[in-house]
Amino acid sequence: MRRKLAFTFILVAAVLFAYVVYLLILMRNSGEEYQQRILSQQGYDMQALAFRRGNITDRNGTVFAYSEEVYNLILDPSVILYTANPKKPQPNREATVDALVSVFGYPRDEIETVLDEKPDAAYVRFAMQLSAEEKERFLQYQTEYNTAKDKNKKKLHQDRVTGVWFETEYKRMYPYGTLGCTVLGFSGAESAEGHWGIEEYYNSSLSGVNGKIYSYISPEGDYESVTEAAVGGRTVVSTIDYNVQKMVEEEIAKFKPLHEYKNIGVVVMDPTSGEILGMATDKVFDPNTPMDFSAVVSDEEFEAMTEEERAALQNSVWRNFTVSDAYSPGSVSKELTVAMALEEDAIETDTKLFCDGGETVQGTTIHCHKRDGHGMMDVTGALMQSCNDALMNIGTRLNVPTMLKWQRQFGLGSRTGVDLPGEATGILFTEDNMSAIDLATCSFGQGYSSTMIQMASAYCSILNGGYYFTPHIVRQLLDENGNVVKNVEPELVRTTISESTCEFLKQAAFETVERGGGYGARIPGHTVGGKTGTAQKYPIEEQNYVVSFMGFTPAASPKLLVYVVVDELEHEGTDVSSLPVVEFERDIMKRIIPYLGIPEDAENH
Repeated sequence: MRRKLAFTFILVAAVLFAYVVYLLILMRNSGEEYQQRILSQQGYDMQALAFRRGNITDRNGTVFAYSEEVYNLILDPSVILYTANPKKPQPNREATVDALVSVFGYPRDEIETVLDEKPDAAYVRFAMQLSAEEKERFLQYQTEYNTAKDKNKKKLHQDRVTGVWFETEYKRMYPYGTLGCTVLGFSGAESAEGHWGIEEYYNSSLSGVNGKIYSYISPEGDYESVTEAAVGGRTVVSTIDYNVQKMVEEEIAKFKPLHEYKNIGVVVMDPTSGEILGMATDKVFDPNTPMDFSAVVSDEEFEAMTEEERAALQNSVWRNFTVSDAYSPGSVSKELTVAMALEEDAIETDTKLFCDGGETVQGTTIHCHKRDGHGMMDVTGALMQSCNDALMNIGTRLNVPTMLKWQRQFGLGSRTGVDLPGEATGILFTEDNMSAIDLATCSFGQGYSSTMIQMASAYCSILNGGYYFTPHIVRQLLDENGNVVKNVEPELVRTTISESTCEFLKQAAFETVERGGGYGARIPGHTVGGKTGTAQKYPIEEQNYVVSFMGFTPAASPKLLVYVVVDELEHEGTDVSSLPVVEFERDIMKRIIPYLGIPEDAENH
């Protein structure tokens, strides 16, 4: 028994001795490598995995915005500079710096400065938004260098390229550049926050949830990791049609160099649903580089600006005039006034009205644009001639509470609920501050303010039989696999006016284009209805005007509405012609009609 116990003891002791010898040999030959491996794991205990922001597409799937995977180059100086042997300081520094200089061309002194100033840091973001090709090029260099062997299959390099890794994030891309910029807005790569447009309004839908990688050393000494995958954002399918948007912006680009003005806005809608098919202004920026204002001011001018001046510049370029700016709509609103009076039985469709050039209200004479008067006419004639005197006559048959009630019925004075940020409300009078003079001027579109989207939505309710739909610019939300998460159905808010009144107003608008002030909007083979608008801005003495045209087709059953506004259009004296804007609207509609497949419904003019 003693011999057996002695043998067992000697055997165990021999095994333990051999194990200790093996560990010493391992530490001498590979200890530094294992030390670096353990150090390289420190700081990686939890790594965030960025989510991919959802796409924005047009109604047919054309991608307006997407997120491209890019990589941030991270340096870990604590690993790069680590040394287990004081006699051999920082054995990997030179190899790693050489690799970064060779692959990327970074200045050597910049890398050395980071290593010297932050020797204990584990995370230094050195470069951002590298491409996949750049990342792979470095990793290939690193692998080839670290595994290189001589002809005797011994490691060629005693030092290593180490302490460099890549952090994934996403760069927002807008493949069509400036197209739809004020509608889309833009998004930053790091924050993944949307700014302006669809990017801002639908930020919560476009945003996903970051994932995580948890890393740890198990009790057995193994390096373990658990990954929680990131959840990508939803795809936003807009109501915008890429081709319609492109046509609108091309026509704006043609109009711009021919005229002096302050702002231009165009809204294209489907009157049957409230869907916005196109929306544009004359302001252009590239969402890929939204902070580049070189098209507006020089670099020197921008640098000389104060913070307040820069903020004002940004606001003027990024702002969506069609939604965020209110103005007096002018004669475009005359159809609304007629609708109010017809619904209140204040007039009949054949009521006779007389224009002698103006009306005197509370001692103030308010002139018609035709100072010598239009004479006697019916309601259709008043709209065709855009007669201020006749409309004031109608307005006097409506009292203040009734006018205000119907303005709100048409959605004026409050936000429409369009799914875009920064919507203005416009300003209406109240019963307390609206005078008889105000009632008279409001009857032909002066004295109060509205936005383009308000007026376009109000008109849609006239064109579709009296149904007011919330205007909207998004149709669907899709998940990462393309499955429909939400359909944005047309939202009927209320009915505005009777179908009979709608039919009368559509016919009157058709007559306005055929035989009245909107003649420049005629399109061969198609029945077009419309109404011009010219509103004087305050202060009156500056003689600035907002000129507009609201057009639609086919006249009897409209499928397309195009509303154009030109703010402070050039003019001579008090003679302001709406013809340039009417023809501007016509040129847009002429291109959209065949694209949408709207058939001809009238003989050629």
